[in-house]
Amino acid sequence: MTRTTNSSLTNALRILKSFSIDHQELTLSEIAELVGVSKSTACRLIQTLESEGFIYQNILFNTYRLGSSVLALSNTVIDQLAILKETTYFLKQLTQQTGESSHMSILENTDVIYLKKEDSQHQVQLLSHIGRRNPAHCTAAGQAILAFLKQEMIENLFESDLIQSTKYSIESLPQLQQRLKTVREQGYSISQGEFLEHIVSIGAPIYNKKNQVFAAISVAGPKNRMVPNLQKIVDNVLLTSNNITKYVQAHEKDVDIETFIK
Repeated sequence: MTRTTNSSLTNALRILKSFSIDHQELTLSEIAELVGVSKSTACRLIQTLESEGFIYQNILFNTYRLGSSVLALSNTVIDQLAILKETTYFLKQLTQQTGESSHMSILENTDVIYLKKEDSQHQVQLLSHIGRRNPAHCTAAGQAILAFLKQEMIENLFESDLIQSTKYSIESLPQLQQRLKTVREQGYSISQGEFLEHIVSIGAPIYNKKNQVFAAISVAGPKNRMVPNLQKIVDNVLLTSNNITKYVQAHEKDVDIETFIK
């Protein structure tokens, strides 16, 4: 019974995670295929999620989308991370200074999750919308956080081969460890074409009251604009990360990185 219950819970959570900005509505068949279960199992799980307000059915098109209960939970998370309420000003200023999009991210397992974003005036494909997960080892934000984790934690997180997003991606644990050593020494990270070949991103860590890294900010844009202004952008990213850290340490409660890594 416990095994069945755990399996059902896992599949129900996978259904919720199947939705994204790019896939806001899904059919029953699409959900079943994405989760890897039969249509009858998917239908049963969806009915349960629907009864609790986590899934809403669009009867007109016979599709499903996330319900209001998900919004309530997301608001609770934002309240727990009170820093989010105060980072908008910093990120807007950073975007104005650099002319590129800026982000606030946290680490969850081997992914970074984008919690805040300020878009630049340019139309650029970044794949970094709010709530998006990207492989941490491929992104500047991810590397800026990973660099300050304990060595054994890095080894536990990356036991298997690393995902290759592009030909420039870090492909092994020793290579990642060497990169993180560089990030620790210089205090910031640069990802050049490691997640999207045409994109360069620069990240810097955010510290809590215990001087532990728990989040990162980053700026990302196309190579042709980022590379000629690299040092100026690095300076602005570091200044902004320092200002956010000062604010967090002066006003907010402690937020530990272990909260997000399982």
